[in-house]
Amino acid sequence: MNIQLSRAMRWMERAVYAAMQYSARLAHHFILAIGLIVVLIALVSWLSPAGRKAFTTQLRVLFGATAPPDFRRLLADDSNPSQMRHLFNSGVLARHAALKNWPDTRLEAPVLTSLVGWFAPQSEPEPERDTAKSRKQARIADYLARRYRVARVPVGNLVKAAFSAGQEFDLDPLLLLAVMAIESRFNPYAESVMGAQGLMQVMSKVHLNKLDYFGGPDAALDPLVNLKVGTLILKECIARGGSLTKGLRLYVGALPSSDSQYAAKVLAERKLLRDVARGLSVSIYAERKLEARTLQA
Repeated sequence: MNIQLSRAMRWMERAVYAAMQYSARLAHHFILAIGLIVVLIALVSWLSPAGRKAFTTQLRVLFGATAPPDFRRLLADDSNPSQMRHLFNSGVLARHAALKNWPDTRLEAPVLTSLVGWFAPQSEPEPERDTAKSRKQARIADYLARRYRVARVPVGNLVKAAFSAGQEFDLDPLLLLAVMAIESRFNPYAESVMGAQGLMQVMSKVHLNKLDYFGGPDAALDPLVNLKVGTLILKECIARGGSLTKGLRLYVGALPSSDSQYAAKVLAERKLLRDVARGLSVSIYAERKLEARTLQA
């Protein structure tokens, strides 16, 4: 009886062990099949534009939530990819990261460039609006190239950069172009007797704190840096002056009691550019005339 019981127990143990081995193999094959299905679904979703867009959107949300505020603002500024590439290639971001003590300082520029291209929020394309904007910019660039006898391609890039800076700082891009026209006639290496440099005649000695962001005083001769710094200075002058006219007078350094015509010249130049942007025929030899009521406004 004991022998039969022990045999039955051994048989039951072998049966249980065999069942466990079979269950383990079955679970292994099941998990492997599920994994293959998940990989196939992920591959199909990645090959699908809609799926890839949803995936990258979630990643952008994740990285945007964990990134420093300045880096989030930089990631969001994808309106001018050529300017972004210039900032990365020139090492500006790396220097700014060192100044801000970001944890991402160890990242190299190519890696950061890929991050910006990957995680920067992208809006839905608006073909009609983009086409109209491109035509407006092309008309302005053609006019400025003929009026000031500068190369068409560089001035076209400056027009695009002015529209980008105007959107970033909430200023009229035609105002920025008008300031560049009066200040330097679109000569990026212009320098005044007082030491003002570049397209918007930035006083590098006065605005060192702003130029340090871009690598130092030598960056004032970089067209895109000069445009951005000059736009920031103009924005501050308008805020201090309380009006556009007074802000322009502060920008050029005119005394409050002086009868400077600088603001009138800039506003008249902007009026010409507005006519050009509308598609009106404007002579490249047109004089800058501005009525008194426009200045008062």
